[in-house]
Amino acid sequence: MSDTGNDIASEFKKLRERAGMSMDELARAMGYKGASSIQRYENPDDYKTPGIKAELAARLLKAVNGRGEPPIQPKEVWALTRLPVWVESFDPDDDAPDAVDDAGSYSREHWSPSVIGAVPEVDVKLGAGFGAVGEVINLPVGRETVAGHRVVAEWLIPESYLRNEAKVSPNSTLIMEIIGDSMMPTYLPGDRVIVDLSQNTMSTDTVYAISDGQTEPQIKRLQRVPFSDPPQVRIISDNPALETFTVELQRLTIIGRVCGHIARR
Repeated sequence: MSDTGNDIASEFKKLRERAGMSMDELARAMGYKGASSIQRYENPDDYKTPGIKAELAARLLKAVNGRGEPPIQPKEVWALTRLPVWVESFDPDDDAPDAVDDAGSYSREHWSPSVIGAVPEVDVKLGAGFGAVGEVINLPVGRETVAGHRVVAEWLIPESYLRNEAKVSPNSTLIMEIIGDSMMPTYLPGDRVIVDLSQNTMSTDTVYAISDGQTEPQIKRLQRVPFSDPPQVRIISDNPALETFTVELQRLTIIGRVCGHIARR
């Protein structure tokens, strides 16, 4: 029996019991037929690997989030995956882990680079049309959901450039890949963008990584509609062949502001 397996199984069971759910109740809440589907997750002999799969964590989070006393927090569930990056609320320049309190926003709070000063590229692709997620992580995009993301690369970008030229907080910056053609010719498929997760409100008309709460994240140009009440915003594709949409600003989840462009051409 591995110590890691014992820890994972014990933590899984503690979360279930804290949620006040039987194994059968939890299984059904996770979308399974019954207790037999999840019994192995409380068996330490089944865990020779560092953590549970992200897909399982997403199901567990949906079932137990906010239940129990004290209420179960998303980061407690995602801790079972042992993934290096968490997406959760944060103060981007606050080193205290307990400073997270605004569920539904995004951060890279728990990641540290293998090369000092490197910026992580995560396994999430911003759709210039439709987004995509990596094979390891199932990305929930609603306002009250969180997820972890696998780091697929590290980019060594001078901190002075990030702060003084890109105008970002280095502690809250990610690199994401572009797919699709709706933002052509400005952004081409395969290009990368620098996204500052701390700039998750619309402060100016520019390009943001966004979600509508239902689909995968996208990259779009946002333009506030003057004098609108409630505030409205135009969602603009740089590709002139595509339509511009107008929605209420509160319907959008702004993941972060696009502050830099790493082009392949």
